Amino acid sequence: MCSNVYSSALLCDCDSVCVCVDCRLSTANIFLSFSLFILHHLSNSTTLFTVHHRRVHSFSSSISPSFFGVLASQARISLSLSLGIYQSLQTSKISNNCVFPTMSSEPVAKDNKDFDIIDNVVLVNVKRTGVSGLPSTTSVISGIMEGLGAKVLLSSQDSSKGTVCFVVYEKEVDAVAAALESRFQKESVDGCHSKVEVIPNCSILSAVDQEGADSPGVGVSFINAQAKENVNVLAIAQGGSETTVTVVLKKEDCTRALQAFNSRFYLSKTTIAMGIVGPGLIGATLLDQIRDQAAILKKDFDIDLRVMGIIGSTRMILSDLGIDLSRWRELQKEKGEVADMEKFTQHVHGNQFIGNTILVDCTADSNVASLYYEWLRRGIHVITPNKKANSGPLDQLRALQRQSYTHYFYEATVGAGLPIISTLRGLQETGDKILRIEGIFSGTLSYIFNSFIGERAFSEVVREAKQAGYTEPDPRDDLSGTDVARKVIILARESGLKLELSDVPVQSLVPEPLQVSSSAEQFMQQLPQFDQDVAKKRHDAEAAGEVLRYVGVVDVVNQKGSVELRRYKKDHPFARLSGSDNIISFTTTRYKDHPLIIIGPGAGAQVTAGGVFGDVVRVASYLGAPS
Repeated sequence: MCSNVYSSALLCDCDSVCVCVDCRLSTANIFLSFSLFILHHLSNSTTLFTVHHRRVHSFSSSISPSFFGVLASQARISLSLSLGIYQSLQTSKISNNCVFPTMSSEPVAKDNKDFDIIDNVVLVNVKRTGVSGLPSTTSVISGIMEGLGAKVLLSSQDSSKGTVCFVVYEKEVDAVAAALESRFQKESVDGCHSKVEVIPNCSILSAVDQEGADSPGVGVSFINAQAKENVNVLAIAQGGSETTVTVVLKKEDCTRALQAFNSRFYLSKTTIAMGIVGPGLIGATLLDQIRDQAAILKKDFDIDLRVMGIIGSTRMILSDLGIDLSRWRELQKEKGEVADMEKFTQHVHGNQFIGNTILVDCTADSNVASLYYEWLRRGIHVITPNKKANSGPLDQLRALQRQSYTHYFYEATVGAGLPIISTLRGLQETGDKILRIEGIFSGTLSYIFNSFIGERAFSEVVREAKQAGYTEPDPRDDLSGTDVARKVIILARESGLKLELSDVPVQSLVPEPLQVSSSAEQFMQQLPQFDQDVAKKRHDAEAAGEVLRYVGVVDVVNQKGSVELRRYKKDHPFARLSGSDNIISFTTTRYKDHPLIIIGPGAGAQVTAGGVFGDVVRVASYLGAPS
């Protein structure tokens, strides 16, 4: 780096070093040199170094304000350096009123966005009533501040001019508050009632967007970004130039506020940090689909997906910049560490520069599903094909999701990649009324009864399905009907019914004597003993020109659900199904005479992962990605 340095100086406080470099150097070289310089000193446990950049407009280019973010992008340096700088600033001796570098996924051609942070400030709220004939609240505050030699950093008043809030440094607030109380105590004899409220431990965040004057809604979009990060804005001021928005917030909210700022002004609107839980068959397929589609999503739809972590039952891999999905399997073996769900969650969600986080649960684990509430509470979007959460207590998840500005999507819990949940929601959101939902929801049982024809034995078809990989390792998990019952509960709740799993009667296809078989192998050996029972049901159906189908029903009108083996005429849509396809029929006030039917593959890694991926893209669209 020394050959690029024009001058340097050690400041008098011995805590800061300023370095002048040639701004005509490539940004990547400057960033790489600075990073090595800072990393060297940090590794020797010295005081924090703060980089101040000065814009030199006579050159054709200048150092981007997004110093460390582009550093991570251009020089492939770990973001962990950037992540610590703002937090360190709060305890360093360097002035807090300094520019903090922000992140960009691309080099910035011109300096048109920036922000300042001022810490260690206090918000003072003054409310006066009965002030007719007395000096205005603003003039009173101005006089007191001038007399004390104190500085107002920000002020705002309501239309009545009786309520004013302003911000001062912590070191000045005691004197200011005392002077205000003294002044207002004297006014009380004239019928004026005043209240002074001091809110400590605040920070000021001032965002500058030189293009703001030409972009409607800059202030609103900035506040919306803060709301999505669950940051409470205590006060706001926007200049008439429309280029600067300044907010006051609690100091502990600064990290999330910076995330929101970076998401709104520097990153793609839909840069998303993702964590994948369960890289099994579904999870691995999803990762491969993201790998193949990532470049197209970024180029054509402004969606930048960065998988920051992958966690399995025993191992996990984490990355500050995003895992190379072309090598994630190798990286997990080479660089994987012991699985730690809390560390994983903190890493994926703790990136200060990416305000949007999605955790995707590709497991069937109820323990993972029990974590959804905490994830949503922390502002993390949750996507899953795991039915365990939605067939259990759901009201709390939904209430929290709405309160925390998060999304909780689970399209793949019913029908894999088929648009079942989204269709149901679309019908209701447009004013249609659901009367009945009926369907073949199990790809396994669809295959079994589509193949259970002629003189074939039921046990023979079940064995065939098991060998083809359609059933669970223990076929009783499918034949019990519990999986279908979970899907019925999910659809019932989406339809407005308050049903629990215990409310749904389920006709199990597992013969009662075999429900306690010690193993799947023993079950399969004993199942032929009961073939005659199912064969008789098939014979009776065929004699009436009907077929057997295993279905789930949501009867919204009578507020109940059921799972059972039913008979259908051979010209019924359910009777014409083939393979492992699912079919779902919606009877509504609009589709009463001719129900709306959705049919297609309801099982398989590709379609299930595709359904999950669709939810990821749906979250991105809600976060601002163009359609």
